[in-house]
This record gives sequence, structure tokens and C-alpha cells, in this order.
Amino acid sequence: MKLKKFLATLLMTLLLISSAYASDIYNSEPTFAPYSAGSVKSSVLNEALAELNYIRWLIGVPNNVTLSEEYTRKAQHGAVLLDALNTLTHTPSKPGDMSESFYSLGKDATTHGNIAYSQTYSNGQYSGNMTLSKSTKMYMEDSDEHNISALGHRRWLMNPRLRQTGFGISTRRGFAVTYVIESFSDKETLSYEEYQQYLEWLKWPISDEFITWPTSKHEHPLTYFDANTAWSVTLNSEVFDTCQENLVSVKLTRQSDGKIWHFSQSNSYGYFNINKESVAYDECIIFRPQNITSYNNNETWQVEVTGLTRKDGGTGTINYTVKFSNSSTGYEHEDENFITYHDDGESSGGCNFGFSGLALILLIPCVIKTYKFFGV
Repeated sequence: MKLKKFLATLLMTLLLISSAYASDIYNSEPTFAPYSAGSVKSSVLNEALAELNYIRWLIGVPNNVTLSEEYTRKAQHGAVLLDALNTLTHTPSKPGDMSESFYSLGKDATTHGNIAYSQTYSNGQYSGNMTLSKSTKMYMEDSDEHNISALGHRRWLMNPRLRQTGFGISTRRGFAVTYVIESFSDKETLSYEEYQQYLEWLKWPISDEFITWPTSKHEHPLTYFDANTAWSVTLNSEVFDTCQENLVSVKLTRQSDGKIWHFSQSNSYGYFNINKESVAYDECIIFRPQNITSYNNNETWQVEVTGLTRKDGGTGTINYTVKFSNSSTGYEHEDENFITYHDDGESSGGCNFGFSGLALILLIPCVIKTYKFFGV
């Protein structure tokens, strides 16, 4: 009986914490059957936007993305739709008790956005453990086995053409949506002026010939990079011709000790891929060194990419330097109080358990946090 009373008290405490957390996010909370998308506080949306623009400032692309009321409305419906299904998918089915208009708005967001979830499992039930900042960090990480080949989430957030976005979050089961695709799908119906705007939008809008993550423009915060994170170089297709995979190679040098990692199609000291999909913008060279346990404050790395061909007929070589920093970005909202289990991707994967924090572990001996995320 004492155990039952303790568990009941603990559950009530967690519910109160969850309610207080939700009140910090919403003007009005989402409801389910009947469905209401709810309304996220402008302060929460603006903080998410500030983090996105901060990341874009880091890499040197336009950092004046604005919130679209339409995209935010759709993203909020999308988060609630995914929460209702408790399924992470870009093509969700319609719940039988959901109106067609609600479903249409939500599906528009899931097919035009990055989607993610973070959940806590306890006493046979899932509950949400998501913030918009956490979803953004997950998108920028993007390095699990299901996403590393394209880094789609990251490339959409780094898209130099992005002008407007919208955010949605449903905290009941922890789903988030970031609207990232500004659609010109009905090009046939555009007026002449609108079509000219579309053609202008297609151009690479910055002078840089490539974009990197980690950034070479500023010191790169370790908040956004760890040993599992893939490196990426996105090429400006107005400057570089289509890559010939067998010719491209990457040399990564840690300058503190001169250790070198080589990456190519034939011989790589770690993960290597060239993704040619039209994800946000142009080709992306992806690599991740093996046997790295951490990156350190003030550590400097040199990158050299060879084997590229310029459209003007010249051969192309890219050189840049990355310096890591442990300076706070002001966007650190990670929850460090749970035993964690990571399962990234659509199918189940291996377990990686780690202890961080004791308070809730001692109170709740079986708490598991899961993450999943997909880009478009």
C-alpha cells in the first residue's frame, strides 16, 4: 500500500510539473477528440526563430528568416496530428474522429517540414519530453544511420533561400514540426511577376561558393557538435559542376597533433558520402572521422576537399578551418535528468544507455527517453 501511495503521489507530481511546463509554452493547450490545435506563446516561437537565425548567422547565410502565421498554424496542426497518431511520418493517415480541414492543415505541415519527437516512457505510458530548441538541435545533429546519408533536416534549416518558417509543438507525446519548404508547386498558375520572383528565389543568394557544418565563419559552439556529428560541405551548383564521386576526396587534419583522416569513395577513415538529392539546395559532401571521442574547446581542424570541377572549366579545391568553442549559445535547454535510450529512425535500433543526473533516477528507476526525427 505504501508503494501504491508513493507511486500515486509521484504520478500527481509529474502531472503538475507537466502542466506547469505546458503553461510556459501555450496560450491555450491542444485538445484531442474534439481536436483543437492550441496556440503557442509568441515568446516561445520567437525564441525558436532566434535559435534558427543564430545557426544561420554561424554559417553565413541570411539570418533574417521570419515567422509566417500561416506556416505556424499549419505546423501546430501537424504536431497535434502526429501526437494523435503517436506516429512520426510525413504522410500521416487521418484519424477517424478528426475533421478533414484539421487533417489537411496538419498533413500540409508534415509534408513540408522537419518532424521530430522526444518521449519519456514510465509505468506503461509515453509522455512528451520535447522543446522546440531540442528539435532544432536534433535536426542539426542528423547523424543517425537513417539520416546521415543526406543530412536532410540540417540542409533545410541551413537553406540560404529560406525566408519564412513556422513552428509547432504538441507536448502530450512530444511531437514537433518546423515548416521549411516554401512551395512553388503551382508554377503554372503564377503571374508573370510571381514567376520572376520564383526564378530569383532559385538563385544561390550568397557570394560564398560553399556552406559548412561545423562552421568556418565563426568559432563553432560545442553545444551543436559532438563525436557522433557528421561534417558537411554543401556546394554552390552555380560554381561547381556535378561531383564525380570517384575523384572527390577529403583530408581532415586535427592541428593539435597533426593527425589526419582521409575520406574518398575507395578509402575512408570513417563515414563518407556525396548526396546529390535536391534537399533544400545543392550537392552535399558528408564525412565523419572514426575513433573520435570528443571535440575540445579551442581545438582547430583543417579541411581540404579536392577533385571538384568548376563550371568555368577549372579544377576545384576547397580549404577551410574550424575552431570549436565551449562558449554558451544561450539556447541550452537540454534535459539531463533521465536515463536515455536513443532510437533514431523509422525502425528500431540498438540501445545506448548512459547516466546523467541522479534525482529522478532514484525516484523513477525505469524511465526511458526516446528520440526520433525525419526531414523532407
